[in-house]
Amino acid sequence: MLTLQGPAPPASASDSDLAAPADVRWTAPAGCPDRAALLAGIARRRGRPLEPGQARVTARARPEGPHRYRLQLELEVAGRRERRILRARTCEALVDGVALVVALAVDGNPGAPPAEATPDVPDQPVEPSEPIPPDDPGTTAEAQASPGTVPAPPPAVPIPPQAAPPVPVPPQAAAPAQPPPAPPQAAFQAPAPVDLSPPVIRSRRRPGGFLRLHGLAEVGALPGPTGGVGLAGGLLWRWFRLELLAAYLAPRLLDRPELRARVSLFAFAVHGCARLGRGRLEVPLCLGLEAGGLPAVADTGRSVVGRWLAPTGGVGAAVRLHPRVALWAFLQGLAAVQRGTLAVREPGPAGELRVVHDPGIASARLALGVEVKFGDPR
Repeated sequence: MLTLQGPAPPASASDSDLAAPADVRWTAPAGCPDRAALLAGIARRRGRPLEPGQARVTARARPEGPHRYRLQLELEVAGRRERRILRARTCEALVDGVALVVALAVDGNPGAPPAEATPDVPDQPVEPSEPIPPDDPGTTAEAQASPGTVPAPPPAVPIPPQAAPPVPVPPQAAAPAQPPPAPPQAAFQAPAPVDLSPPVIRSRRRPGGFLRLHGLAEVGALPGPTGGVGLAGGLLWRWFRLELLAAYLAPRLLDRPELRARVSLFAFAVHGCARLGRGRLEVPLCLGLEAGGLPAVADTGRSVVGRWLAPTGGVGAAVRLHPRVALWAFLQGLAAVQRGTLAVREPGPAGELRVVHDPGIASARLALGVEVKFGDPR
């Protein structure tokens, strides 16, 4: 009995054969592509996967700011080590940059044109040699036969046709000189990768803007400590801000035997501020001028408005919670050069004025609020 055994089917590539090399390490924050995406990017750049032992790659990515990442790359190929720093606005761009650096380090420049081939020289024609004469008939076996037999005629020898005269071949043109081969590189020299993030175009002639709503606490301008509300808006440059403000302080009761009235304050101000600080913290140093009035309403129904004019100066802090939102705190001092003083006239035709409230020259104010920015150039 004959048993026929067919060839075994080829074994399929197992996952272990196609597994990524263990010497590629990738560390990135949540939301970034994983190590498999990096290996796929290297394979796409090279046209084939990275084999174990070809390169040792260690890449660590971390956020450096809003929409910006920094990657530290350590690469070893054929005993040559190097370190690089890559920056990009997205993790995907960092993955593509690492794949490009690894592909150039392992394979060099795959897009270089091949060397020019040397033209082939055609073979020279060979002139035919002289025909070989037939053997002497006297030495053949038939010539040495016995006398009684008739010798057989000698076999016919074909006469070669007359060879054509050789055609002179023109000398071949000298092959173009080939450039000397480039010496082999002892180690790869991969070009330094450029920052992969798109360029940020900042126009110095186009400032940003902001709006701010804040609460106020004040002492010195009214008969007692009080609170209020303020609204501000303005323009932002990289190192300077211009603010327009409106403020209102709640009434305080002035209780005197001669007069019982409620006094409040409304004001408008202009501030110019230097923007100090870095990163999430901004420290504005401001100088400005505030003008407004001090309304006073007596229990009798009579009302007056005193003038208010005061230079201001202060320091603040803005902590950025979002690229457009920040918490605002500001402490300022005011020196009133014109202020509404309340006085009553004593009875009689020649009664003198008697001051019942003087706001005073110095006052202090604290503001706490939220600021929204638009197109901040910082």
